[in-house]
Amino acid sequence: MKHISIIDILNSLKARWKLIFLSIILFLIFGLIIIFFSKPIYKPTAIVKVDVYEVIPKIGQEVAYKGLLPSVPLDKVGSQIEIIKIISGEVLKDNGVNLTFKIPKSIKVDMKKTIIDTIKKNLTFNLKIKNDSIFVFDKKNLICNGAFNEEINCSLFSFKLKKLKPTENEIKGKIIYKNYPKTIENWIKNKVVVDQEGITDLIKISVEDEDKELAVKITNEIANKYIDWSLENERRIAKLSKAQLEGLLNKINYELDSLNKLAVKVRLDSLTLVSYLLEFRSGLSFRPGLSSEALTEIIKKLLNNPNDNYLRKIIERYYSKDIDYAKFNNQVMDYLSKRDSIISNIIGAEIAIAKTVSPAYVVAYASEPHEPIWPNKPQIIIFSLFIGLIFGIIYALSYETFDKKILTILQLKRWTNLENVNIFYNLNELIIYLLMNKNKKFHFNNKIEGFENYDKSLADEYVIIIPKGIDIYSYIELQNSYSDKKCNILLL
Repeated sequence: MKHISIIDILNSLKARWKLIFLSIILFLIFGLIIIFFSKPIYKPTAIVKVDVYEVIPKIGQEVAYKGLLPSVPLDKVGSQIEIIKIISGEVLKDNGVNLTFKIPKSIKVDMKKTIIDTIKKNLTFNLKIKNDSIFVFDKKNLICNGAFNEEINCSLFSFKLKKLKPTENEIKGKIIYKNYPKTIENWIKNKVVVDQEGITDLIKISVEDEDKELAVKITNEIANKYIDWSLENERRIAKLSKAQLEGLLNKINYELDSLNKLAVKVRLDSLTLVSYLLEFRSGLSFRPGLSSEALTEIIKKLLNNPNDNYLRKIIERYYSKDIDYAKFNNQVMDYLSKRDSIISNIIGAEIAIAKTVSPAYVVAYASEPHEPIWPNKPQIIIFSLFIGLIFGIIYALSYETFDKKILTILQLKRWTNLENVNIFYNLNELIIYLLMNKNKKFHFNNKIEGFENYDKSLADEYVIIIPKGIDIYSYIELQNSYSDKKCNILLL
């Protein structure tokens, strides 16, 4: 009987529409205040193509025996992102992002740089300008001084000031060293975004800041510094590779020289033996002077003892030398091939060392954005309307619980304690019900024209018409007086 439906809730919200509308207006005003008073934050973006290929061939463990390994593409985008983040920290320090100058508009900060960023607290230094001389004090202690248009080096930072127009004889200002909690490390985490563009070798570099000129400057400096680093890294790898290749070339040249000498000796020795054996087998007479005395004795002995094993040993020995000569020749050719490959790669390394163009390059430099990323006006307005609507609905439904007057069916059901009851949404529904039950006798607390109003004791059912705005105590008292029979209740 007291089932609460979606229609009940919608009717309650309709009845409380003013509360919901007021909530939407309040949150919309709050959103407009945020839009009006928030400082705009800009986020320029630069795109760089990173170097994801090995420029110089690798030197493997077996390079001295099997040759140089070819250049192979490697997935280095992740490592390049980390390198860019490290570079961004250096650029942030070079731009002194944690330094704030409070000085007259007639003086411009031409350069500022953080030297030490490990102080985990904020510091304030007093700046005094007198007769074009600049003094910086830590409390009462002078820590550095200089003049306009020259770099002034302090222990934690350095800066350069430029005079835009004539100034007073004495000017006072402050330099605020902000390093807590927004350290440069936090800058990198929260304001510098370095992401890969899809699955390509392109990387987006973005910097968020209220000063869009500074954000653009830092973004482009990070991109350019990475390009310079990439070129220097290629040169460094090329120099290391060249040194290793030259050492390997010297080793191969030494081995080639040794192999050539040994091959010549083996070849001459083998040819001498073959020459004498051919003369012997052709029936030629022995001619002294064609070889050494030792070889003469060997051949004489072989003539007298053809089955002597000594002959077999000599033949095997020099035949083996003849085979060794072929092996030596193949090894010499192999080393010559390796030497040519090494020389070619040394030339490639020298070309890389002399390069002036980085393998990485900037695809698109950052430009000043036309619109800030914060405050995002459409997003804030939509979000304000949505939150206002949700809060208004919750407030309207909560208000139903605390309101002491019954204005909706939802409240009526909540405060109805009768067991046998029908609740009607409008008068037409009640009339239809009465017409469908003509055989029953009804007692009305408020007469309805066209229907007979029977006495309570004779009636089969009660019809209670409740006026909107009745307080809950009066309603509870009323329903208690009609609790003995079935009740049909209409909020009218």
